[in-house]
Amino acid sequence: MVDGGPHAFELTTMRIDAYAHIVPERFLARLERLLADTPPSDRVRLFEPWLHEDPVLTDLDARWRLLDEFDDYRQVLVLGVFPVDELGSPPQTRELAREANDELAELVRAHPDRFVGFAASLPLSDTEAALSELDRAHGELGATGLLMHTNVAGVPLDDPRLEPVFARAEELEATIWLHPTRSPIWADYPTEGESKFGIWWSLGWPYETAVTMARLVFSGLLERHPRLKILTHHAGGMVPHFCARLDSVQTEDLRDAFERTLKRPALDYFRRFYADTAVFGAPHALRCAVDFFGPGQVLFGTDMPLGGPAVVPAAIEDVRSLGLPAEAEEAVFAGNARRVLGVEV
Repeated sequence: MVDGGPHAFELTTMRIDAYAHIVPERFLARLERLLADTPPSDRVRLFEPWLHEDPVLTDLDARWRLLDEFDDYRQVLVLGVFPVDELGSPPQTRELAREANDELAELVRAHPDRFVGFAASLPLSDTEAALSELDRAHGELGATGLLMHTNVAGVPLDDPRLEPVFARAEELEATIWLHPTRSPIWADYPTEGESKFGIWWSLGWPYETAVTMARLVFSGLLERHPRLKILTHHAGGMVPHFCARLDSVQTEDLRDAFERTLKRPALDYFRRFYADTAVFGAPHALRCAVDFFGPGQVLFGTDMPLGGPAVVPAAIEDVRSLGLPAEAEEAVFAGNARRVLGVEV
C-alpha cells in the first residue's frame, strides 16, 4: 500500500488501471497448442517467451497476490503479447478473437471487485469479420472498446480498408486502445537484417505509436471522425516530446496538402488523443505528456505486468510526483477512466 504524506487524500481515491495486460487461461492453452502444432510465423514466435516472463500475465492467483498490495485499485483488461491478426489464417483469427473476448468478458463478470472492463480483440485482417465481432463484443459482452495494434500485419491503420472499423467505433462511442507492435525484423539500419539490443521495442514501440498517431492525423482520419476516442500507450509515445517538429511543415507541397486535409492546426488533432501513464518510473516523461495532452486526456495505466513487478507502484508514484492539484490527480487516477471509458466502480 502507498503511504501518506502530502497526497494522503489519494489513499481513499480509486485507481483505475486503464491498460492492464492479461492472457486468460483458456486462451493461453489455445495459444500454446497453436504455437506447438502450426507455428504461425517467425515474427509471432519471437514473442512466445513473453507469455511466461511473469506469471501475473497468465495466472490469476499470481495476479491476486500482486493486486492485494494496493487498496482501491481496479483494472481494465487488454489482451497481451500477440496481435490476434498474426496468429493464423482469417478463419483462425476470427475464432481466436471470439474466444479471447468471451473469456475476458467472463473474467469481468466473475471478478467485479478486480476488473471493471475489457478491450475487445478483433480479426482486423478481415474488415467485415472485425465489424461483426466488434458489434458482438460491445453489444453482447459489454466490451468497453477495442484493441488495435499500430499496424495490421504491416498494413498502416490509415489504410482505407480499416476506416469502417474507426467509423463503427465512433458510432458506438467505443474507445480504441492503441498498442505498438514491432519486432526484430524491423532493422535499425537498412544495411542490417534485424534490430539489435532490443531497440525494436525500447525505442521502436514509442516510435511506432508516434508514427501511427501522425498517420491518423495527417491522413485526415481524425478530421473525418471527430468523436473518436483513442487511448495511446506509453504516454503517447514520442509525440509529446517532439510535438514542435510535428508542427513544423518544411515544404510548400506539404503545407498545401495539410491545409486541404485539416481544418485546424495539426497539434489540435494530436491533443485529441488520450494517453496512459505507463512510463515505468520516469516522472519527467509523464510530466511532458501531461503538459502536452492536459490532465483531462491522461488515464492512469501501468502496462502491468509487462514491465516487471514494480510497474504498478512506479506508475502511482509517477503520477503523485507531478504535484497536480487534487482534482486533476483524481481525474488521472480514476475520473478520466470513468468519463472516457464509461466504466463504473
